[in-house]
Amino acid sequence: MPETPLPAGTDIRLPADLQIRRLWSTDRDAVVTLFRGLDPDSRFDRFMGAVSEAAAAAYAVHAVSAEGLVFGAFAEGALRGVGELRPAGTAAEAEIAFAVAPSHRGRGLGAALGARLAQAARNGGTRRLHLRCLAGNRPMRALAKRLGAELRPGRREIHAVLALSPPTLFSLWREGVEGVFDVAVAASAAWPVL
Repeated sequence: MPETPLPAGTDIRLPADLQIRRLWSTDRDAVVTLFRGLDPDSRFDRFMGAVSEAAAAAYAVHAVSAEGLVFGAFAEGALRGVGELRPAGTAAEAEIAFAVAPSHRGRGLGAALGARLAQAARNGGTRRLHLRCLAGNRPMRALAKRLGAELRPGRREIHAVLALSPPTLFSLWREGVEGVFDVAVAASAAWPVL
């Protein structure tokens, strides 16, 4: 069984046609397109309030260059989901957030992104990931549970906390290999062969 930063018994399997990789500044247009394609309900859930398409796109313009890491889920050759890892106070704490194209929900993209975010966070010394969602956002609550997070309900929102195991030599090696692959794939997408 492959090593995972998630709690024992958490089983995350990638769909066969899915590729998860880190996003770079060359992916900015794809990120903006994804956020522009979110329907009003999706934007409401993602930003925990009403946000216009233009405001979501403005956020997306800076998402890849903001502090933290951003990973993308690619299916059928296009960006279909984004997972963000952002610092939250101390080095041992971070926050994660997701946006998945409406047409690609329920296919495991969020879980795959969550596993990759958890791996990067774990190897960076983060001990706890935080995810906040509206109380009525059932898909996000289900994703948090699938990742092994403890859900702490509030009046308006749910605060999910995922405890991560410490990094190992294997987890650091694996992330290094995946990082090299991410750069190679991103470079080949940005500079097509003539």
